[in-house]
Amino acid sequence: MSMNSLLDHLNAPQLAAVTLPPAHALILAGAGSGKTRVLTTRIAWLLSTGQVGPQGVLAVTFTNK
Repeated sequence: MSMNSLLDHLNAPQLAAVTLPPAHALILAGAGSGKTRVLTTRIAWLLSTGQVGPQGVLAVTFTNK
């Protein structure tokens, strides 16, 4: 998957969150806003650009359901 196709489906705020520098990131947004898409795309982005290795990723998500 090319980086362009990885980022093509994101809106501007999502793109900004995905391409943040490699550091801790807290994504807070309303229901249906694409938080899970941002999280999974950010992980793919960081790995595909070599900014982090698989051992450097911890993702946590939850729902109140």
